[in-house]
Amino acid sequence: MSARRLARELAVIVLPQLPRSKSSLEKGELDAIAARAVQMLVDYARQCLADADSLRVRAAGQLLDIEMEHPNNAENIESLVAVPVTTGELREQLALIERALHLASEALDIPEVSLLLGGVKRVKCSNCSHVTEHITEMQQESEAVEFFRRLVSTYVENKDKVTELIKRARAKWKIERMVSIDRDILRLACTEALFFADVPINVAINEAVELAHRFADEKAVKFINGVLGEITVEAAHFRKTGRFVEPAPEQESEPASSPPEAISKGT
Repeated sequence: MSARRLARELAVIVLPQLPRSKSSLEKGELDAIAARAVQMLVDYARQCLADADSLRVRAAGQLLDIEMEHPNNAENIESLVAVPVTTGELREQLALIERALHLASEALDIPEVSLLLGGVKRVKCSNCSHVTEHITEMQQESEAVEFFRRLVSTYVENKDKVTELIKRARAKWKIERMVSIDRDILRLACTEALFFADVPINVAINEAVELAHRFADEKAVKFINGVLGEITVEAAHFRKTGRFVEPAPEQESEPASSPPEAISKGT
């Protein structure tokens, strides 16, 4: 996983934890929030590995059931022999193993994030069981660290413009009605599209779609891709001019002609 993609993933997790006021967001506070987010990722990795092992045990148990229930093993359960299985039974077990491998591969990304961005170490007192958190310092200013700080701080400083860009989508999406994770992915993508000249706009969109694949569902992927596709021209114009496209003046509609006066007929 690239350093910038690591930074984007962490930023998505961190965004809901940010203070509302940009003046209260200092470098040390941002690092502390990031460190706690890394701990969340580490906990998630542990859960992924536990779930993967559960799937492995489930697949092994189902194969054992097939062997035990087969007529060849009816009289000798203590020393089971291999039995033939159907392709359908194999596919079922392979699906479980595939899911387990997917969970394990997700977990493998977490140590890299932890090393690049620091973490939180929990120390439990043996006497009173009180847990103290110690934030580990980032070892170096890696590209992931630099890009993470730059992305989050740029968003905080330009929230109004980012929100305005999302509202300019032709479909008139209501940002307050969006699912939280979808909204945060859009906010980060729009931040890059507006203010990161070193990131092509299409790259910002593609990375947002990848984030949606990882953190949301297929419906969210289509939604995010649709919104971002509608604001590419606006973002490109803003990069060149520092302003959004001026809305076209509304054409005044001609006054409706008065209906002809009714002609009264004499009696």
